[in-house]
Amino acid sequence: MRPFAVLLSIAAYAACGELMRVVEQPTAGLVAPRTYYINLSTFPSDGLRFGVCAGIVPRLMAGIGYGGWDITGMDEPRWFDKVSLKARFRFLDESEGFPALALGFDNEREPVRSGGDYTRLSRGIYIAGSRNWGTPVGDLALHAGVSVSFDDPDHAGCFAGVDASLPAGFGAALDWDPATNEADSARFDETGGFLNAELFWESFGQVRISLQFRDILEAGGEAYRSLAVDFLGLF
Repeated sequence: MRPFAVLLSIAAYAACGELMRVVEQPTAGLVAPRTYYINLSTFPSDGLRFGVCAGIVPRLMAGIGYGGWDITGMDEPRWFDKVSLKARFRFLDESEGFPALALGFDNEREPVRSGGDYTRLSRGIYIAGSRNWGTPVGDLALHAGVSVSFDDPDHAGCFAGVDASLPAGFGAALDWDPATNEADSARFDETGGFLNAELFWESFGQVRISLQFRDILEAGGEAYRSLAVDFLGLF
C-alpha cells in the first residue's frame, strides 16, 4: 500500500502545481519544500537551456541554470561559461482582492542566437505579482513585475504576461518586456519590445510541453521557435 500512497500524494500535489513562468517572464509561483522544478528549452543554433529549482523552506525556492550551443546535431557542444543562480521568496500569498507577490533573483543572461548578436541583460533582482481567476472554460492569470539588473542598474526593467488554461490541459500564454533597461535600439519605442507567445499542453500541473514563439517583434534579432518542457516532482 505504501507505493500506492506515494503515487496518490504525487498526484495530489501535481494537481495544484503553481505556474513558475509565463513564457519567459517569471511569476509569483513557488515550489514547496521537498519538491523540485525542472525546465528545459531550445534556442538557435541547436542550443539547450535548463534549470533546476527546489523548495528549501516554506515560501523559498532556489536553484541553478545552465546550457550551451550545439547540444544536438554534429558539431562539438559549446557550454556556457558559468552556472547561473536563481531564487524566489514569496512574501505575500494571493487573496481574493490582492495578487501574490514574490521577490526573486536570476543572473542568467540570454545567450547569443543565430540571426542576431544581441544578448539581453540578466533579470537581476525582481518583484513579480500574479493573480488567478477561475472561469467556466478554464483558468486565467495575469502577471506583472519590475526588475533591476546588476549588469546595468541605472534603469529599471518591467514585464507583464497572461496565461489561460483550457479544458483537456491545453492553453496559451503571452508575455511582454518593453526593454526599458536595455539598449535604446531594443526599447519598445524603437522595436515594440520583447514579445513572446506559447501554446502548451499540461498534465495535472506536473508536466508541461510547449511550443514557444520567441521575440516575435525581433527586438533582439530574428524571431525563432522553441520547444520547452517543464516538470514538477517530489523528492
